Amino acid sequence: MGKFIEIFISREVYYKMKNPKEIKTYSDTYLYQKYSLYNKRLTDAIMKDPLIEKADESFKDVIYEIKRSRVSSALLTILTSRNTMLLECTDPLPRAFKVFVARDIKSKERNIKVFIDCTGVITKDKNYPQYVINETKLISYLINAGISMLYHKNFNSIIRVSDVVTYSTEAFSKLFTFIIDYLTKVSIQESSKIKVLYLSAMYFLCNILNFDPDEKRTVDIAKKVSGISEREANMLNILMTKIEDRNVEKTHVRTSDNPYENIKIFIQSLRKVMHFNEKVITPDMVVERWMAQYGPGTVFGLEYFPAFSAMITDAYIGGYLNQQKTIEKVLGTTLVFYSKEAISLIDRAISS
Repeated sequence: MGKFIEIFISREVYYKMKNPKEIKTYSDTYLYQKYSLYNKRLTDAIMKDPLIEKADESFKDVIYEIKRSRVSSALLTILTSRNTMLLECTDPLPRAFKVFVARDIKSKERNIKVFIDCTGVITKDKNYPQYVINETKLISYLINAGISMLYHKNFNSIIRVSDVVTYSTEAFSKLFTFIIDYLTKVSIQESSKIKVLYLSAMYFLCNILNFDPDEKRTVDIAKKVSGISEREANMLNILMTKIEDRNVEKTHVRTSDNPYENIKIFIQSLRKVMHFNEKVITPDMVVERWMAQYGPGTVFGLEYFPAFSAMITDAYIGGYLNQQKTIEKVLGTTLVFYSKEAISLIDRAISS
């Protein structure tokens, strides 16, 4: 358990590391800011809801189930870590926030912790002393917890792994392009579909993973997962950078220099570059279709890496927490490749 705690270094230490990539939290996303009630729900859960007592004798049943699962030995370490808080929520949290990272505002400790809503996952029957455990959900939540804490405490350990970056980028570009195709039938023309795959890969890399859009590595990864030619990639990069300049000429107001700044700006920029119908491709319509196709709990996967990772690994574990069949259909083997890399990433972090 100690090793798991050690990799979750304090936020102050993390930001003193040499050239760390900046990370975003839920509250930094466009979608979170759009729905301000989320903040109160999460704060109330931390402040008011009781915690499951891990020292209780009956908790051994939970430990036994995770040991027996054999998905990863690291999951047991995450479960029993003092940095993992198991909430018995009076009112279940929204699907998008079953696992979240925050500072425990009831504690004097400054270290951030991962909170898991265990409603319907670890429960006690009033007539029996033992816990009733939904093993599949719990495993999904523990994988999410591991990636979430790694993301917030050692983000560089995620983006240093080439396969993690490549498979997650490929997964996002497939899932996003599927939504655009649903709305516009872009796949009728293969070249147009490839362009959307490329631009959505660039959005994922530059917004969600915070890569530099001008770096060769960024462009090379986006080209690889989309299959686009270098000439077309260069053309799209130029068009995307000119979008805001044209807006400034019309309005005399510069809203952003970055077409990948958030999901709203990206969708608007994509629509202009691809000449999509402005009544069909809007931020609201794309977000609504994403939730309809993949499940409402996946919405922050559009802007926040732990949420996106969870939507893939949840489908891999098979708990049907979201629209699993659709996610499996769209991703194919990419789902398996990414999920295995994510679990291996957690294993390596805890064993090192």
